[in-house]
Amino acid sequence: MDSTLENNANQATAETGGNSDHPSLQYMESLIQESLQIYELENQRVNTLDELINSLKVITKFLGLSIELPSNILHLDENTNIKLLPNLNILVVDSNSKTEEKTMDSFSTDIIINILDYITPKIVELVRKDKLKLLNSINFLRSANNELKKIENIGQLELNQTPVI
Repeated sequence: MDSTLENNANQATAETGGNSDHPSLQYMESLIQESLQIYELENQRVNTLDELINSLKVITKFLGLSIELPSNILHLDENTNIKLLPNLNILVVDSNSKTEEKTMDSFSTDIIINILDYITPKIVELVRKDKLKLLNSINFLRSANNELKKIENIGQLELNQTPVI
């Protein structure tokens, strides 16, 4: 390179603080900034998804819930059976009885959102049914306990009425 050209280039670089008004460089700066933001957003998405899955897993494991999923939720053949297990793994059994178990986080965000949209009302329904069963059991046990207390009270009355000799 000609020393005069090199000196002029160095002087221009020094005068502009190393930045050029060249459009490609401006686009590159934008590209870097946008890419960094995408990277940060992707980290937030992954962390939020992990928190959501772990929180939901606590509920489904505690209640022992398994839910059948429609095959179209995973874009699979309609002869494929899909079940969400209490640990939130997904069991896929194809028409040839080949079985595969996948973790929920192995799917794309869109599929996970579709799964959540499908299972959330189902989980609420199952929880309400379990709650109703528990309430009915408690009511039965209370009623039985009250009936047995009547017998206990009758026994106490008989003891109080027996003459002491």
